[in-house]
Amino acid sequence: MTNADATIIIPNYNGMRFLPDLMASLGRQSLGGARVMVVDDASTDESCAYLRSRHPTVTVLRNERNLGFAGTCNAGLRTATTTFVVLLNNDTTVDEDWLAAGLAAFDAPDIAAVASLVVLADPPHRIDSAGDVYSVVGGAAKRCHGQPREAAGDLPREVFSACGASAFYRREAIARLGCLDERMVSYYEDVDMGLRLAWAGYRCVFEAQSVCYHRLSASYDPRGWNYHFNSARNAEIIWQALVPPPTRDEFTASRRVFLSIQAAHKWRLGCLKAHRAGRRAAAQAVDWIAHKRLEVAKSAADSGVTAEQIAARLERDWWRLHVWGRR
Repeated sequence: MTNADATIIIPNYNGMRFLPDLMASLGRQSLGGARVMVVDDASTDESCAYLRSRHPTVTVLRNERNLGFAGTCNAGLRTATTTFVVLLNNDTTVDEDWLAAGLAAFDAPDIAAVASLVVLADPPHRIDSAGDVYSVVGGAAKRCHGQPREAAGDLPREVFSACGASAFYRREAIARLGCLDERMVSYYEDVDMGLRLAWAGYRCVFEAQSVCYHRLSASYDPRGWNYHFNSARNAEIIWQALVPPPTRDEFTASRRVFLSIQAAHKWRLGCLKAHRAGRRAAAQAVDWIAHKRLEVAKSAADSGVTAEQIAARLERDWWRLHVWGRR
């Protein structure tokens, strides 16, 4: 592959302070030819003016109103025409082989997603995410979060889903599924896409040589209302709509324990009110859940994927993942 048949899509909201470093790192890629598209989510800073004056080859799309992360990504995904698309956070920089390694990982037609090795930007560059893990009690976690970067070398290639900070996709596969679920606005949309791709018969793999550096603290407010509301709502929507019913039945009691522990954690953070509001919103989202269940049923009918195959992708040792692993 001499030129990248890929579009790098960067959702941006008031990210002017990050763009110079990100654009410089994209300019150093060992594989050229990729299209770079910044989708601006109605920013009030100088992001668009900077890009148009300093990076005229970058395509800039601007939302007339703020759509949130998922809607902003979708504006780019629906504009792109290349074989591959890459979602890349604006608060990142990337190694020179990030793009080449990520695209090379698509070495089988059923691979629809590739997860980069996302490391924390601040030294000693510990792992932020080596792909996402999803458990049988409906919780998601970043694989190897906080571990030394060297730990990525021994990880299994197969992974549940790609972390949205740096996620490579086969464009045709996600377009067939309608792209990201914009109703989620932000948070868990990457996990949602991972499950929907799995039901459609696709795989996600991890590529340790595709390295992205993430300024994690700049991405979200860990005590912000939207973060905890959207996360709680979206996690419940995914559990109800996309997890196989036999798995939900088997782990109902375990999920109650998990949710109790989770609520206690939110209380300690001072975010329990937002968390509970998100769960109440999910309980009222009957039509949304029903629609997603119909979509999954159609995907399963077309792909032949079974509930047992989906269940096999979920982490059964939920206690280690969500409780013991956080000690």
